[in-house]
Amino acid sequence: MNANTWSLDTMLSPQSIAMIGASDNLSTSAGKCYANLKRDFPGRLYPVNPRRPTVQGDRAYEDVESLPESVDLLIVMVQASLVPAVVERAVAAGHRSALVLSSGFSEAGAAGAALQEQLTGLAFEHDLPILGPNCIGFMSSVQHVMANFSLLPTAERPRAGSVAIISQSGGFGSFILARAVSGGLGIGYFVSTGNEATITVADLLGYMVEQPEIRVITLFSEAIRDPERFLAAADRALELDKVIISVTPSITDAVARAVMSHTATMVGSREAYDAVCRQRGILRANSIAEMVDFAAILQGGKRLRGRRIGVITPSGGAGVLMSGAADDCGLEVPELPAGRQEEIGKLIPAFGSAKNPVDTTAGFAVGFPELYEGVMQGMLDEEIIDGIVPLCWYGDSPEAEVLVRLQAASSKPIAPVITHDGQTLVHRMPVYGDPTSAVRAMAAVAEVSERPALRRRHTGTDPDQVAAARALLAPAIDHRFVLESTAKDVLALYGVPTAAEHVARDADEAVEAAAKLGGAVVLKVLSYDLPHKSDAGGVVLDVRGAAAVRAAYEQLCQAMARKSVPMEGILVQQMAQVSLELAVGMYRDPTFGPMVSAGLGGRLIELTADAVLVPAPLDLEDAGPAVARIAGGRISHATRGLNPSGMRAAAEVMVAVGRLAVDLPEVESVDINPLLPTETGLVAVDALFTLTSAPSAR
Repeated sequence: MNANTWSLDTMLSPQSIAMIGASDNLSTSAGKCYANLKRDFPGRLYPVNPRRPTVQGDRAYEDVESLPESVDLLIVMVQASLVPAVVERAVAAGHRSALVLSSGFSEAGAAGAALQEQLTGLAFEHDLPILGPNCIGFMSSVQHVMANFSLLPTAERPRAGSVAIISQSGGFGSFILARAVSGGLGIGYFVSTGNEATITVADLLGYMVEQPEIRVITLFSEAIRDPERFLAAADRALELDKVIISVTPSITDAVARAVMSHTATMVGSREAYDAVCRQRGILRANSIAEMVDFAAILQGGKRLRGRRIGVITPSGGAGVLMSGAADDCGLEVPELPAGRQEEIGKLIPAFGSAKNPVDTTAGFAVGFPELYEGVMQGMLDEEIIDGIVPLCWYGDSPEAEVLVRLQAASSKPIAPVITHDGQTLVHRMPVYGDPTSAVRAMAAVAEVSERPALRRRHTGTDPDQVAAARALLAPAIDHRFVLESTAKDVLALYGVPTAAEHVARDADEAVEAAAKLGGAVVLKVLSYDLPHKSDAGGVVLDVRGAAAVRAAYEQLCQAMARKSVPMEGILVQQMAQVSLELAVGMYRDPTFGPMVSAGLGGRLIELTADAVLVPAPLDLEDAGPAVARIAGGRISHATRGLNPSGMRAAAEVMVAVGRLAVDLPEVESVDINPLLPTETGLVAVDALFTLTSAPSAR
């Protein structure tokens, strides 16, 4: 059975639990876990320990076979070498799911990896969902299951609520849980997945999205093992207007090595993951603190109608700071209409300001809470204000009670900054200790509020078009790179305009081709062994007249002969006038598959490195905003950028390359550089394909 078809209800909402390795010693992880279960779980609980008659006052059982019933959840905490045998006996005894807390599996080298492989094989052979190994377990406030050793048995339990926390890392998951509790999140579920022998982050994401109590899912994952399931869950969250907040480490070579050593998992690029999140409406957080900040305001389910916020502060300096932060986040702090200013101005001291930010001056809110409530209510009633960021001195004060009352009554989100005693409010409403954090949290609400509706992108292929493309690629069967002329022919099949050009096999043909094209031409070497022609002297620019064409042809032939580069001909191409150089490409991310890129092109592309990415398949609704982000949004500059028709043309090229990527998996990468704007539209002047295997084999 595929893991995706498993129901996780039996595991995460059990009626009966047995723990193998349960201990009396509360200083051990096994002792803490059993004590947590004993304190919280309302169902039937059985300790398994052959060395003791009782564990923490409960009758102990010698082994899984001697338990009085087949349990919903079997928790295993014995040394790794014993786990496969224990699980095999558990299967025979009819137990229905397993949580393996033991470490020493794929993270511990070849021997551990072999043990984990056994464990996975047993799970799939016997249809037994397994969470872990090498994890710290889970908790469910919904079902009152504390199946973990992260929290001390005597610790205060997290407040139940609408947030689910999924962490691949166990130890760091404990840190996330602690920060979430102190940040005031209402936690419905916390799950650590560990090495993911069968149950993955994506499986849990899919489960949490469907839970009616859950509005926000926070995710810390070092790698996504099941991208299709992950994307399906993200689409479902978008459909249900639920929010996924993701924190992942920046993927560098060092991080990739660390992930491999920790969980033995390959990872894709950070840029590709960012692109996937943007396309699927997943909110990205840069830190655990930011993730908690975002979840705190989103857990209530409120949305913004626009990006206009009101700022209320007893300090003019704080108002300036928050206005600047709002501008950095793409939020507006609009001046209030004259009538609203007059209304608020009657409530605050004469030396305050009612414009927005509203400066109530120091001591006003504390001394006159009923007037402060009038200021807040006036801002909430204002049509041009979508949310409010107020700054208050004290959390334990009449002004704070005003905020709590208005937060409960208003449909507009409020993100208060509390300078002292913020913890007294943290379980009653979102609270921030820093003005910029509050503004960023409001910007996160705006981003979530602007998510597009779920749509299905067209992935259909034209069999005749695919067959024609493969026929063109067939001569490259034994080569890694495709000739430029062939690459352009394939692009033209997919609707990408290409420069006028002809392939010449001798100097006479080159002269004839140049005459047909007219004006200045470019001559380029065609060779399977020369993918980057300009770097190797394989290009001659701005050639005019028959004699110059002939000379350039001979020059290239001689240069390639000296380098022993075999040639398939020379491409004679019409010289294009350069005003702006773009580049569109495609590469295949090891996790999420084909990624279409667009950015500034030319010889400096590797230095500028400003490309935007969109996962394929994509449509114009994906590609249009991506093109608009090129060069930090300056691509549409009136004099040196693209006009609206050029912007659409660039988006259409991205969509075409995305279709090519889906249709032709044997094309490993595409590089169109430069893509030049002309009077008639964009033209692909140069193109390079790399292949993974023979086209005819697909």
